[in-house]
Amino acid sequence: MKKFFSNKPVIIMIVAVVLLLVLAFFSAGSRTIPWVESAVGAISRPIQTFAYKASSGIANFFKELFNRTDADLEVSRLRQELAMNEQLKLDYDELLLENERLKALLNYAGEIGDYKYVTASVTGRSGGVWFDVITINAGRNQGVEVGQPVICGDGLVGRVTDVGANWSKVIAIIDSTFTAAAAVERTRDNCMVRGVFSSSDPSGTLELYYLPTDLTDIVPGDVIMTSGLGGIFPKGIRIGTVSEVMLDADSSGVNAIITPSVDFMHLEEVMVIIGTGGGN
Repeated sequence: MKKFFSNKPVIIMIVAVVLLLVLAFFSAGSRTIPWVESAVGAISRPIQTFAYKASSGIANFFKELFNRTDADLEVSRLRQELAMNEQLKLDYDELLLENERLKALLNYAGEIGDYKYVTASVTGRSGGVWFDVITINAGRNQGVEVGQPVICGDGLVGRVTDVGANWSKVIAIIDSTFTAAAAVERTRDNCMVRGVFSSSDPSGTLELYYLPTDLTDIVPGDVIMTSGLGGIFPKGIRIGTVSEVMLDADSSGVNAIITPSVDFMHLEEVMVIIGTGGGN
């Protein structure tokens, strides 16, 4: 208490407020002291404003909470149901597309021959714009091994280079270090293909080489497939289509630019050939 009375500014403020209230009380019946009313109003106005806003907010909250009609509740329920149905439709459409891709993949795998396959989803791509290294969600636990071929419904994707328990790395055919024995489907000419590093074509290209000039009539539009030579890739897997033909610099052979059959920028599911139907 002694400490309270020693706080002079507080005492002065309290006395001033009390005096103003007393003066306002005695002048309630007349308008002879307007400056007192003004002072009291200046002091009390912020408090009144805050109290009004707070009470209005609380009142509106409880009004909204307790005065919602059945129609309001039904509209809210229908909105939630509509949003849920739209999401279900999106999920259903995505499942249909995935089912179509897997069906095409299985059909194409059946055309190649009697092999054992592991189906996997693409879970990652290399940082470059050429997507030349792909990560899939199948690995050692699913029977995947280094060197095994990887295909999709459009043709040859590449081969496995690294294997983990439940993941694998796949080098794509468009990688500049990739090579494979190939053949021209129409002429049956044997050749080789390799990936081409090109910043001008983000979808990737391949180069066909080792075609003798006097023994081939390869033209744009010819389909290139795996030849089966070398024992790495089964015979007859589509690689791509010839888009351009040119002579070697020394005119000793023919080279060609191949557009890959696989759309590497939109690749989602693949199949790894893990053995033959006989159980290799």
